[in-house]
Amino acid sequence: MAMPGPARAPTRRLPPRPQSARDARRFVREALDGVAPDVADTAQLLVSELVTNAVVHAHTQVEVRAWAVDGRVHIEVSDQEPSRVLVPRTSSTAYASTGRGLALVEELASSHGVQVGEDHKTVWFELWPETPEPPVSDWNMPPAHTAATPVELIDLPGALHKAAQMHREALLRESLLAASAGDLPSVPLADLETAHDTNHLVRARVTAAAERHSHGDLHTVRMEIPDDAEDGVHTLCRVLDLVQEAARQGRLLTRPALPQIHALNRWLLGQITAQLTGRRPTAWTEMPREPSTTPPELAAWDPSRLQASGTPTIAADDGDRIIAANAAASDLLGWPPGALIGQRITRIIPEDLRERHVASFTSLLLTGHSRILGRPVSVPALRRDGSLVEIGLCIQTQEASDGRSVFVARLLQPNQTKTGHPARSA
Repeated sequence: MAMPGPARAPTRRLPPRPQSARDARRFVREALDGVAPDVADTAQLLVSELVTNAVVHAHTQVEVRAWAVDGRVHIEVSDQEPSRVLVPRTSSTAYASTGRGLALVEELASSHGVQVGEDHKTVWFELWPETPEPPVSDWNMPPAHTAATPVELIDLPGALHKAAQMHREALLRESLLAASAGDLPSVPLADLETAHDTNHLVRARVTAAAERHSHGDLHTVRMEIPDDAEDGVHTLCRVLDLVQEAARQGRLLTRPALPQIHALNRWLLGQITAQLTGRRPTAWTEMPREPSTTPPELAAWDPSRLQASGTPTIAADDGDRIIAANAAASDLLGWPPGALIGQRITRIIPEDLRERHVASFTSLLLTGHSRILGRPVSVPALRRDGSLVEIGLCIQTQEASDGRSVFVARLLQPNQTKTGHPARSA
């Protein structure tokens, strides 16, 4: 239960533009003058996130109210889109974007909630210094009632879908803020707003979907999509292509989608538009894919599976650091068990191939394309003692439960050790 506010609590109305988050922080700092510095700092952080969410999702004027009573702070952020449902982030990861503000509120606020009126929606939170147990509160909102069509997603890969969803949100959020500030003229702002709204709708419906059955990381879910969403989904597909290209050109901080994420997005959005027009669903496992995309049975990153494998296998993160290596890989490369963990992947690449590897890996992260993902290649590997061993290398990308991309390399056992090697692409 929110504490009642004064009849004339300090209020600031802000336009739907990125600069409003900065203005909201300044307003809260002034309104909470005299409040404990750490509480005021937290209030500024949370109001900045909530105002940004309102700017990105509601596209309406934002009203911020702030006051304090006996050291307890209350903040309200209102927009004029009562039908825009809240979808808090359900997992903790640095790769998430949409829902991040709500997750921060859940973590840092003593109490929080949402109030919905006929023409507005208000998200509020309170900060209570030295509160032993915060009151129970949540983001419950009344469901939207619109004509909808059942859409079934068969064999939806859980971890890969989470990664694709996070990437779409990050790409669209950054693009929308950039376009609102006039920094992305190649993408129409109106189309970006439609795409962002449609993506939010898809995420909300998938989040609320009823799971029919599952097999490992593959899930079949049934959801309801509004009958009038088809045009919005087509716009979302078109905008994703445009902002993906902007990311490849280095005009955005968000990286382009890796091949398997791009494939999943195409399938997911294609299933929605197809089923809205009466066609039958096609399972993810039945979709043809390029060799560089991840087969569905390998989509979920499972460290225990790697450790149990008798095939030498190493996993690295997108920072090019080794995060897992099984005993077979350690033996092959002459390292004690666990000693490879934390090493740069270049530690096992011959010196004259390291620059080529770094260039290829950087290109993969920046463009989403690679010549060797999913394709077996023969390369030399550097052992701990400096000797070289020829290996058959096959790299797949897998997705961790928190949405991270993990690069998993199987090293096929060689027949002999070599002391020389030709120049090859890493």
